[in-house]
Amino acid sequence: MDLPLFDALDIVLVGGLPASGKSHFSATYFSTKDRRRINRKELRRLLWEMGHFGKAWREEYFNEHDEVLVGHVERKIFEHYLQSRLAVLVDNTSVTVDSREYYVTTARQLRKTIGIVFLNSPLQRCLERNRGREDSLSEGIITNLYASLELPTKAEGFKEVLILADY
Repeated sequence: MDLPLFDALDIVLVGGLPASGKSHFSATYFSTKDRRRINRKELRRLLWEMGHFGKAWREEYFNEHDEVLVGHVERKIFEHYLQSRLAVLVDNTSVTVDSREYYVTTARQLRKTIGIVFLNSPLQRCLERNRGREDSLSEGIITNLYASLELPTKAEGFKEVLILADY
């Protein structure tokens, strides 16, 4: 893996299907770097628990209506970090060109460099890992994301693209 190329970038996206290993990969390869991590799943949990007086979040509580708030908070944190000249790591699925467009556009507007590490884990491996989680997602969510998957390319505006198969 040629990860040193990513160390110099302002923004690194780590994408892939749910249960592909994004958070594990991020913690393993980027936790010692001076980067601020943003993760939608953690924001969902935090916002839900805050609004429900600390009751524990579960994936089954996901509500599409609340996702508007999650996205808004994520964008504000992302922009704040970049305007504060902090390096950012976005740990989200980012499986389609459309889901990555905001980050690339914002990077371009703020004259920041951006790259993506995409964990192209096999669908069956993600489903197996998901089954082993205490708070698993519906398999339908993962298979739907797999059906819409578009591997990232430099043509989207990334300075660096690394696709890891079989992670």
